[in-house]
Amino acid sequence: MNGYQKTIRLTVFLVLVISGRLIGCPFCLAPPQTFSEQFLLADVVVIAELLKFEVLNEGTQPKSTLRIREILSDEGHVARRCGLSSGMSVVIFAEAAGKPGDLFLMYGDLRDPQKTQLLQTFVGVESDSNGAVQIAGGAEPAVSSSGAIRAGAFRGDRVIRKTSLRVPDRVDWTEHLAISALAADYLRSMPDREQPQSERLAWYAAYLECPDAEVAGDAWAEFGGSTYADVKANRHLFQPELLRQWIADPLMSPERLGLYGLMLGLSGGVEDAEFLLTHMLDEKTKEFRFGAEGLLAGFLLLRGESGLDVVESQFLSSRGSDTSRHALAMTLDFFVSYEASVISKDRACRAMRQLVGSAVLRQTAISSLARWEDWACLPELIRVFDTEIEQGQVAAGHVLDESGLRAILEFARLCEKAGRDSKGPVSAAVTESSANAAEFLKRVEAANPGLLKPAEYEFTAPQ
Repeated sequence: MNGYQKTIRLTVFLVLVISGRLIGCPFCLAPPQTFSEQFLLADVVVIAELLKFEVLNEGTQPKSTLRIREILSDEGHVARRCGLSSGMSVVIFAEAAGKPGDLFLMYGDLRDPQKTQLLQTFVGVESDSNGAVQIAGGAEPAVSSSGAIRAGAFRGDRVIRKTSLRVPDRVDWTEHLAISALAADYLRSMPDREQPQSERLAWYAAYLECPDAEVAGDAWAEFGGSTYADVKANRHLFQPELLRQWIADPLMSPERLGLYGLMLGLSGGVEDAEFLLTHMLDEKTKEFRFGAEGLLAGFLLLRGESGLDVVESQFLSSRGSDTSRHALAMTLDFFVSYEASVISKDRACRAMRQLVGSAVLRQTAISSLARWEDWACLPELIRVFDTEIEQGQVAAGHVLDESGLRAILEFARLCEKAGRDSKGPVSAAVTESSANAAEFLKRVEAANPGLLKPAEYEFTAPQ
């Protein structure tokens, strides 16, 4: 693949990522590239079996010989153009760790023809009884338009037979991965990327927590990179009994825990709400489990606003931790964005406002309140601002939360702008909040001008 083709392929891949993957499951940590995405970036992908591994040059250069079993992906018909086919042997100067017969997934890219070298991929090479086969005169033969070369096979000066060789380095084998027979079957059967993702997920759902780690990880990554709408569309396929087993496993990886909690919230019954609430804490440390934000979302999907009352009493009390409060902020963002019919925006705002009192969560909470245009909370933010300033002036050793104060000022600027620059009709409440924001900013400018410097802070959603 030349540089231009690589750029085009990468651009297509990034468009797919931006249009789907970056709006993925809100409670999954960033998933790795899936097999289907890796196939998109390679010119050719094959399953091969190991024939032989050896070490050359006094133990300094590994060499592995493999036989192609099946071509899985062939972008631009590279395999046909280069003469690759099932049954062909390929040599890579790398270690394919395993024993003869073991399977490998191999990725190849079309090389720049100007850099082509002789004989890495070959087919149909034969020798006489003494094993003496060589290219006539040792000279490098010409390459035909099909990618094949023809030369006389000699022993001494006598031609034994005509032999057809394939130019090896037209395909650069960039990566090889040992796979099981189960993984090979999985790779052969993967749904086409042209299918709607919700339909593709119906197939991947059967492979979550598959005994083969590579397969299980890839199936999770397909879900993790999907939109919430696509995950929700498959709720009828989720198995609550299995999900409870996976969630209860103390060794379950955090990146999968969030997805499984969300899935149980979409498919479980009322009794599963208590189960999710119980398993948010680590059995040994009693701390909020890393990755349990999805369990919280699942709990609230099942219990709704009554469940939020329970969560507030636990997470916002002295017993709560910053970790659990951050999980609450993240979950409230989820409901405002995707499930406002379960927890209303107004109710989410009331819960988020309570997080402003925590210096650790202040920027996160104000960011969300600004994006939700909850201008009615301005008086509460002004009280927090004035209290922080007062403590900084009178309390010995108090470290002023300047980043939090600037977040409040940025909120006030946006609030003032909402009433001043709106192109449509503005409610009386917004007009009043806008006027209060302008007055507040003028007061701060007179008393604390240093805080009104252009803020580098930028509102972002909780990660």
